[in-house]
Amino acid sequence: MKLSDLRLHRLYAFPAVFLLIFTIAVFRYINKYFTDVNLQQILFIINTPMEGVDSRLLRLFIEHCLLTPILYTIPICYLPEIKFLQLKKIPLIKKSWTILISVLSLLLTLGYLFYQTDYTSIKYFFSNEKTDFYEKHFSDPKEAQINFVKKKNLVVIHVESLETTYKDKTFYGYNMLADLRDIELKGVQFSRFQNGYATDFTQGSAMALFTGMPAKYSNLVNKLGRKIHFFKGYYSLGKILKDNGYYMVAIQGSESSFGGMDVFLQDNNFDKLIDEDTIQQEYPQFSKKGSWGYTDDCILTVAKDTIMQAEDRQPYFLYVQTVDTHVSYTPEIEKFPNIENVYHNIIHHTQLHLADFLKWLQSRPNYADTVIVVIGDHLRMGNDFPMPEKRYIYNLFLNTGKPHNTDRTFTQVDMFPSVIEALGGKILNHRLGIGTSVFSLEKTFTELYSAEYLYDNLAKRNDLYEQIFLPQRK
Repeated sequence: MKLSDLRLHRLYAFPAVFLLIFTIAVFRYINKYFTDVNLQQILFIINTPMEGVDSRLLRLFIEHCLLTPILYTIPICYLPEIKFLQLKKIPLIKKSWTILISVLSLLLTLGYLFYQTDYTSIKYFFSNEKTDFYEKHFSDPKEAQINFVKKKNLVVIHVESLETTYKDKTFYGYNMLADLRDIELKGVQFSRFQNGYATDFTQGSAMALFTGMPAKYSNLVNKLGRKIHFFKGYYSLGKILKDNGYYMVAIQGSESSFGGMDVFLQDNNFDKLIDEDTIQQEYPQFSKKGSWGYTDDCILTVAKDTIMQAEDRQPYFLYVQTVDTHVSYTPEIEKFPNIENVYHNIIHHTQLHLADFLKWLQSRPNYADTVIVVIGDHLRMGNDFPMPEKRYIYNLFLNTGKPHNTDRTFTQVDMFPSVIEALGGKILNHRLGIGTSVFSLEKTFTELYSAEYLYDNLAKRNDLYEQIFLPQRK
């Protein structure tokens, strides 16, 4: 057989055809595992360190977005060579198939992108249109005159994708968070905790908690080996507590470098950062390690040990991130026979160990002097099981003062001043960053403005925001 018999020229169409199928596959992947993801979030993640990403999600991306498109692309390029289709009888296809399929693929790719893309975020990302929202509403924590009547211990648990939705017995037939019910009766819960702009992913939610600001992509570029610093000079939650004498430890079961969280927490003056590598060294007895690190029961066991060590160094601040309940993540955990859905089972597993941890905290001698905040980082992404139409993020505050009103609408940026006031801190105008304390009488910006107005202003460029957020690089 001659090389010319292989019709290698048909592969000239490969790049265009592959681009079309790859684009469709990527959007299907995003819609399945990361519903409502936007341009800002995509750019943030791909431009920050990727070490520590869930290997299962990475494997699925390679399988569905790279290998599968290749398997489809090659046969499409060679369709005219398939005899039973008899496409060669059509003169235009016989002579110009490569050109036709390339042009058609490029046009379809553009059309598909036009159909799928959030044009508002793209428009504001590439345009120079600016807003003065921050100049009007930003509250600098350095000027907020924060003071504490009594320095209580603080424990904040950021639970991956935890929603109040999971308690909906009418929709699901059972309460997936049943073990938290008695503990909730002793605490404070606010009604409508929603995703905010550029805070609806784990890193963005964490940064909003510490700064009262969204984590919006802002000309940030991650070059090889460079450490990115977010809000480097900002007077954040960590710096406020460190200035007030707190001993601070952060715990997560995965690699902390993912998304630049290790550098962010170090910049927040944490004394110790415990992540997957640390747990592997200090807790060799733990073998429950999935594709994204140690399971939540292991993490909360480490949290208990950390608190017992920290009780001699009061006041302390413990920040914990969990991961088991991430969309489409199936860690190796025990199965509950009365819960058939695998993801419901994982949610139940996490809340069971969370309830055990909270009850353990309640048994500690200094529990009365410890404020505990349990919050979901964002609404669950993806569509791996049905969800009700109205959905809100979980929140629970224990050992706090009584709020003026629990019927509040708020987002992740409001957690910064809310945690400070839950801890007993006094803030001059109850606002930090663009967040408002839900323990106060002040309305949050989500309560003051429409969702369209906030999106329009937060998506636009702003000089003050970029001055605060724009990362410094080493």
